[in-house]
Amino acid sequence: MKSAFSLLMLALLLPAVTITAAELSAKEQKRKALVEASDTARIRGRDTLIVESGPELLRPPDEVILESFDIATTPPTVSLQILPDLVPEFFSGADQYMACWANWAEVTRGPDGRFFFAASDHLGKGCHINLYEYRPGDDGVRKILDLDQVLGWNDEMYTDGKVHGHMGIMADGTLWGATHFGVKPTDDWYAAGYRGSWLFSYNTHTGEAANWGVPLVGNSLPCFTVDTRRGRLVGTGEAHTILTWDIDRKQVRFAGYPPNGWIWWQRSMLCDVETGIFWGMDESEKPFRLMSFDPELNRFTRTEITVPLNPHTGEQSQLRGHTSRPDAEGWYYWTTRNGAFFRFQASAEGPRIESLGVDWDRGRDTKQLAIDPTGRYVYYQPGAGKEKRRSPIVQYDTRTGRRKVICWFQDLLFEKYGYWCGSHVYGMEISADGSFLLIVQNGAFTNKPVVDSFGHPSVTIVTIPESERPTTP
Repeated sequence: MKSAFSLLMLALLLPAVTITAAELSAKEQKRKALVEASDTARIRGRDTLIVESGPELLRPPDEVILESFDIATTPPTVSLQILPDLVPEFFSGADQYMACWANWAEVTRGPDGRFFFAASDHLGKGCHINLYEYRPGDDGVRKILDLDQVLGWNDEMYTDGKVHGHMGIMADGTLWGATHFGVKPTDDWYAAGYRGSWLFSYNTHTGEAANWGVPLVGNSLPCFTVDTRRGRLVGTGEAHTILTWDIDRKQVRFAGYPPNGWIWWQRSMLCDVETGIFWGMDESEKPFRLMSFDPELNRFTRTEITVPLNPHTGEQSQLRGHTSRPDAEGWYYWTTRNGAFFRFQASAEGPRIESLGVDWDRGRDTKQLAIDPTGRYVYYQPGAGKEKRRSPIVQYDTRTGRRKVICWFQDLLFEKYGYWCGSHVYGMEISADGSFLLIVQNGAFTNKPVVDSFGHPSVTIVTIPESERPTTP
């Protein structure tokens, strides 16, 4: 295990990786030409945010079909920056499943209001993972860590390709997280020494980074959440195991399977901040039912509460995005892959849910939700769905149940900068004062909008005008 501060210094001193045009595959040469032709404003490589505003942000596209929603009267400002230090920008091995930069992890806000998030190139060998920081008030984001160097990776090693879960920051400023594979490991990987997801920490005050090795050998962790009150990282892997890492003792507290053949769904894990109990879904049989894990007692409980149906289709789907904090009455807000929207409460009388219809249109795949510090407003950006529709920034009022569009910004950015960010939002968090959203999303420089837009992830900061978030009814 390597955990020295010198690893961080080494990472910052290593030369940048470069690949010549002659080394690019035909697929990447074509993508490079499209990117350079589309980025007419040359916004790649900028170290500051581009700021846009105007009434066009409040103009709905023709495709909107939701019958009941409001539109903000005051347009926000929308600030964009393509993430810096995406090196190399293009790849020689682009014929694998994916070889381009993307974001897959949630955004984490620390106790001091700073935001942290990750992006990576998704490679199966020698992946590069960048950690980034945004300080409120700054005019841009900055890379703070080459995580791959901290973990001791090199270009000849089989490695994970991304960070995929919800990193958490302890009271002392230490961020904890785990990696996840980008390319699915094969027997050749394990024969060459690959063992599974790496665990890491990074002190956001001192810059000290640590590699805590592979705590769950043979497994990758696409889903994890950190209980920052009690110092526990809980995750679930492709092999359906559950890991609990004790942050204070720096050791595994639990590693095993749920009982009775239950299978924890790998893309949703909510930590109830009051009890420290983690909630998710058993997908071993239908109908899907809510399931909990108590890391204090290492106890799994499957309830008889079923995941709500999409009221338009009558179909049930797996859990998806949720708020990481409750509202004033203790309700968390949750979505499913087919857009069912509901709230959940782990009350003393037992867990309960209430259906809230759908998130948008007839139901979208919403991957992230953020709740403002007052607990009144929930924000999210629905996915594009199979219909490839535009995705607004939606404000849900927990008191009135009304949905209000804060803005549509995708077309404006595409028309001005040739950059399309129309589909994949894996990271979203709100500022400590509720005045803006920080969104990390995948996008691409292209000549037409496409759902699968990858290659140049970006940060978008959307202000929420004070008039659009009243504190009284």
